[in-house]
Amino acid sequence: MRPRASVALVQSQHVSRQLFEQTEAQREAAQAKLAAAGARIRELSAQRGAAGDDNLRLRQARNALEQARLQLQYSEVRAERAGTLSNLQLSPGAFLHAGNPVAALVADDADISADFREKALRYVRLDDGASVVFDALPGHIFQARVSAIDAGVKEGQLDANGDLAAPAISDRWVRDAQRQRLHVSLTEALPHALPSGAKATVQLYPRDSHLADLFGRLQIAVISILHYVY
Repeated sequence: MRPRASVALVQSQHVSRQLFEQTEAQREAAQAKLAAAGARIRELSAQRGAAGDDNLRLRQARNALEQARLQLQYSEVRAERAGTLSNLQLSPGAFLHAGNPVAALVADDADISADFREKALRYVRLDDGASVVFDALPGHIFQARVSAIDAGVKEGQLDANGDLAAPAISDRWVRDAQRQRLHVSLTEALPHALPSGAKATVQLYPRDSHLADLFGRLQIAVISILHYVY
């Protein structure tokens, strides 16, 4: 809307029509710039969001920072058990994908497992006495206890793949005996850590047979001596 004073000046011919139109155009341009500046302010205010801790950009920046810290933690590999790192296949600058093995951790605590025939484990119970002779430590008999007995083996189990069963065929009159696995824990410390996969001989002792107990101790003693040769 044109100001009345300007219109009166034009009508009284105190201001030329050309000067009036130029001034009017400048005024309208200034008003348009003012409206644009107001719209820009409202746009920036919307982008900025609420003030304080509720600000959207501030929350997004904090989330990005926490994600970066989490990814930095992923770059550090921490073992859940004490042991020795072996077969490390890394070089500086290498990029790893999740799930790809690049090293092996050999635990300091030895997990000793032994496979026995089913009938040999008929009377074996947890915490029964045992002896262990390691190939790497011939002549030294370590005392141990039965710590766990596996509930079964994979032999005879069917995979849910839709295929027909494939029974095992054997021409033997007396088939091979099935073996079950148990674990023993040493009651004395090893003089030094043994490599993973080290071989050992495990001797179990029955509870109620002193003669079998004596024979078992004699047998493991002979085996410990034979390990010096074999």
